[in-house]
Amino acid sequence: MTLAQYLRIEDAAGGVGCSDRQFIKAAHTLLSPADQSFTKLVRDIRHAWLRDGLEMKDKSLMKLCEWD
Repeated sequence: MTLAQYLRIEDAAGGVGCSDRQFIKAAHTLLSPADQSFTKLVRDIRHAWLRDGLEMKDKSLMKLCEWD
């Protein structure tokens, strides 16, 4: 996941403090119909993309906590 994609999803989900569920729901709104396919290969790629985004969200939240 690129930083631009992450920031777009984070903004749609409500900011850094959004829950994982809100983040995933916002990420699904950005997917094209071809990316929402139910084949195993596409699903595995989509899940890896979402895990990468959730990892970026956790790092961002940790940096925010350290800053305070």
